[in-house]
Amino acid sequence: MPQTLLHACAQLACLLMPVFALQAQHALTLDEVLATALRDNPDLRAARARTDSARAEVRIARAYPNPVVNVAPQNPYQYMLAAPLDLGPQRTYRVRSGQSGAAAAALDHADVERQLRFLLRQAFYDLVLADSSRDVTRDERDIFRDLLKADSARFRAGDAPARNVGKSELELAKAEAALTRADALVRSSRLLLQALMGVANPDTGFRVDGTLSVSAIHAPAVEAGDSALARRPDVGAARHRTDASEDARRLATAEFLPVPGLTLVQQRDGPFPNGQHYALGFSVQLPVWNWFTGERSRAAASLTQSRVAEEKTRLTARTEIITAADQVRSTAELARRYDAGLLEKARRALDDSRYAYRAGAIAYVDLLDAIRTWGQVRADALTAAHDYLVSVSSLSRATGKDVLP
Repeated sequence: MPQTLLHACAQLACLLMPVFALQAQHALTLDEVLATALRDNPDLRAARARTDSARAEVRIARAYPNPVVNVAPQNPYQYMLAAPLDLGPQRTYRVRSGQSGAAAAALDHADVERQLRFLLRQAFYDLVLADSSRDVTRDERDIFRDLLKADSARFRAGDAPARNVGKSELELAKAEAALTRADALVRSSRLLLQALMGVANPDTGFRVDGTLSVSAIHAPAVEAGDSALARRPDVGAARHRTDASEDARRLATAEFLPVPGLTLVQQRDGPFPNGQHYALGFSVQLPVWNWFTGERSRAAASLTQSRVAEEKTRLTARTEIITAADQVRSTAELARRYDAGLLEKARRALDDSRYAYRAGAIAYVDLLDAIRTWGQVRADALTAAHDYLVSVSSLSRATGKDVLP
């Protein structure tokens, strides 16, 4: 029986192995990358925990103090039940401060997600750029490999000088080295993206399904007014922290109003002078030694810090929106120029130069210049499209809404 079970498990593993292999080879789209990161990213999980902790602080602030039971083992015995009447302004300000803190923590979570979305998109486009640039380098390597074969054949036939073969060998070696560096850049870009996704065991063979081609290149109109700032979670969190500090300052002032305490006393052995076995007591804490000056000073300083932090956050947000909008306009203009036919012109120039070189109409250095120009134009076009997409992602982060084309 055990051998039969082991044999069945082995057959099942053989059947599932191709399925697992296909899953491992699946190239993730940007939406799938974002979904995985929003579930597994450690920074986002920590932000969720801080939000849960802040909500727990609100429940703590709302909780009423537990009553205290005292037993006086004298003659006669007395049993006392005391409870503070926590119904005054201290409770109100304490709860309101906790609620503002919880709202700020929730917006902090949203801000971490906002920043993470930008970093993921940037890393995704970086990986796509690295993959595409490697393809450009590989194409150049293949061109020099074909050129070396052609020059070697022409040299053996006596139609080309030996220096052309040597130059082709040198250029091929440079292209091979550039391809090795491109492979390393692709692997490092894969690891960086997986780290942002929260992948526990990153894979250097990780692949994504994306392109740098943009169907519509435009620079959306953006305003850095109050409506744009209202969508920023960091601005909202700073505002709620100011509200929490304001309530904390009011709480420190309200400490002058003592919280009354109510006491119920039972004396079983003999009645009190009123003839009853029960009596009510009342207590307050008098601010004689401690006038809560330290608490008030600390709360006032904390309120000042919160107001300054909110002002700084709003100023930073306005600056980010204006800067991101300017960056989108500049990158859109450059990407539009490459999209207007520069790539096709460089490709035709390369084809014409290769044909002319084979016919002996141009020198080797002219062909080399055409190859390098074609590769540089391709690389620049990819970089321009990458920079445009990243700048639009940065504008989405700055404005708090998705403006991707």
